[in-house]
Amino acid sequence: MVTDHDHRPGGFDADHCRACAQETGLLHHYHRVQREEDTLRAAQRSAWRARSLATWALCSSGASILLAAIALATN
Repeated sequence: MVTDHDHRPGGFDADHCRACAQETGLLHHYHRVQREEDTLRAAQRSAWRARSLATWALCSSGASILLAAIALATN
């Protein structure tokens, strides 16, 4: 156990004290959590992009149907 550093319970920052994190086995966990958070943010960005593209496709198809109906009505 590391005795050189005093950390309050539950107040641990793996980037601040890598020696403590390595000794307590938290460094691997910290990096895994960081990767999972990065993956989640990337998934949220992809979902937002897909939603905006789907909205655009829905609006353009609605406009196309409206133009087709107008073209049929005028002929």
